[in-house]
Amino acid sequence: MAGSLFAILLSSCANLNHSDPISSNGSNQNVISAKVMTDSESINSDSLQSFLEKVSKNHQIPLNDLKLAFEDTKAIPSIKKLVMPPPPGFQKNWNVYRSRFVEPRRLAAGQKFWVTHRSFIEKTEKETGVPAEIIVSIIGVETIYGRHMGGFSVRDTLSTLGFDYPNTPNKIARETLFKNQLEDLILLCWAENRQAKPFKTCLNQTGSYAGAIGLPQFMPGSIRRFAVDGNKDGKIDLRNSPEDAIASVANFLKVHGWVQDESIYLDIESGQSAQDNAARLADGEPKAKLQLGELINQGLLKQSSLPANTPSLIVDLPSPGNNGGTDVRYVIGLRNFLAICDYNRSFFYAQSVAEFAEALNDVRPTGDVAKKATKKPKNNKKAAKKK
Repeated sequence: MAGSLFAILLSSCANLNHSDPISSNGSNQNVISAKVMTDSESINSDSLQSFLEKVSKNHQIPLNDLKLAFEDTKAIPSIKKLVMPPPPGFQKNWNVYRSRFVEPRRLAAGQKFWVTHRSFIEKTEKETGVPAEIIVSIIGVETIYGRHMGGFSVRDTLSTLGFDYPNTPNKIARETLFKNQLEDLILLCWAENRQAKPFKTCLNQTGSYAGAIGLPQFMPGSIRRFAVDGNKDGKIDLRNSPEDAIASVANFLKVHGWVQDESIYLDIESGQSAQDNAARLADGEPKAKLQLGELINQGLLKQSSLPANTPSLIVDLPSPGNNGGTDVRYVIGLRNFLAICDYNRSFFYAQSVAEFAEALNDVRPTGDVAKKATKKPKNNKKAAKKK
């Protein structure tokens, strides 16, 4: 199933963060497959042996325990197909990508999740400054609130990608990256339980085709560095504890620079001059190389209550157009857009999270909590009143 569907979902940029290194901690997992691929082959035993010896020496974990836990490790060929880049000439499609996440079924599930965990979500929002609808949006985009957390052995997934990554230009760098994640998985599971059976069970827990785990699809390294024990039960369980998942998503964004009460993005002016300037300034990199004042001076935005030196970037969201061309929507990304890109380095992903959050905010639980606006696209003077 990797082929065309995976290619459709690829977006402007890709890198490993806490989750799926190709396009998300697992969002593609939701729409590609939730079942285990049963094809398998042997891992290079010499490479794995050398790796386990290094981990044993560096972290004082008995080598025999590691060998026992990895004795039946298998490569999963189908995973290698899923991480392959799209074919030459493939056109990214923002409209299709968005439609898979900002849609009625996910919205209804988000409403239910928010109502069920409202008290804890709003407590987390108050403590971290990360809006409730963003927390709910990310968990919804990643796994539809736990419905699709992946069915691949995380141990075998990371071993496959760490020791037998497809022959791509970045093969060596990617193998190193996944070996590091495999090491993090070992340390995570060893800290949890050093008995042979539970240690091996932890290693073999299921996740996405890139090794992402739980409701928010965190990679092992991000679980170790950014996950939080939200329900205060003495352990972090992103698979079974919504509170841990909620708190961990908020903590990740906070650590990665979330700015309270600043917008995620701003719509640019619709005139041709503004569109041409946006096209010229868009470079596809998730870096704030511009300042908002510059963009106002160049006519992309009439005005804003945000400071002129607010870091900004131009986000391009292309879709196939009529007559074989390309239609591109441009928006101005702000610091919170980049915080979401740190969760998943994809413009499509970050914009989908923002727009799904807007949809969720329109149906947020009512009561004693005042309804807020996620974004006010029709009035840029007020846009800063949200994320």
